[in-house]
Amino acid sequence: MKTKVVTILTLLIACVCVTTAVAAGGDEEVESLVFPASYKAMSVSNGGTISGMVKFDGAAPEMKKLEITKDAQVCGKTDKFDESIVLGEGNGLQNTIVYLTDISSGADFPSDAKYEIDQKGCHFNPHVRLLPVGKRLTMINPDRINHNVHIFSSTNPAFNKSQPGTRRKMNVKAVKKAEGPVAVKCDVHGWMKAWIAYIPHPYFAVTDENGKYTLENVPPGTYKLAYWQEACGTNKAEPVSVTVEAGGTVTQDFTLALK
Repeated sequence: MKTKVVTILTLLIACVCVTTAVAAGGDEEVESLVFPASYKAMSVSNGGTISGMVKFDGAAPEMKKLEITKDAQVCGKTDKFDESIVLGEGNGLQNTIVYLTDISSGADFPSDAKYEIDQKGCHFNPHVRLLPVGKRLTMINPDRINHNVHIFSSTNPAFNKSQPGTRRKMNVKAVKKAEGPVAVKCDVHGWMKAWIAYIPHPYFAVTDENGKYTLENVPPGTYKLAYWQEACGTNKAEPVSVTVEAGGTVTQDFTLALK
């Protein structure tokens, strides 16, 4: 009897884990980031820099053109493509999150930063948004048509609200816990998709159009550096060790392949 109870509990726990992963991506399993148990913001003196480039391994896959099925007069003005793999110069891989997994103290977030996602032309921009825990996100709608912002959080409350064409800006309530990446979709325009990572410290970066990233003002020390990319996965089980000297610069590149 005891064995049966343990088995049932194990299955229930496994189901909860799978449900959480699927909820985070809406309709797919998503590997989460690694967050520290706690983080203390403090003044950083003579911090260092970690920078590098994330490249895609192999020939660039053809970007899939998305079908525009609604509001073509607005949404169809430009072609839309699947952005799971977007490459720049030298096969630089855009939209990769690179971050420190184990830092427990360091700089705070900028006090004057704005956190927005634009929906112009029925397209989320940016495709990957880093959002500090406790900071409010603003959704921008310049299209003059209805959108519906659906954020598939599971650790934090999910968000699902219509944004009429008459409402240019809509604020999303700040969350209290680190989480993500979680999918953002528009229930009106099914091809629209982006990602949000709710982050507890500023040592996260998203690679630019050429696959480059920079983490600045890092306190001297040795840290674990990880990445996440929606089509190429994550190295969180085997992150890279980097040592930052006071005022120094560390270069760490990554080469990723489709998972």
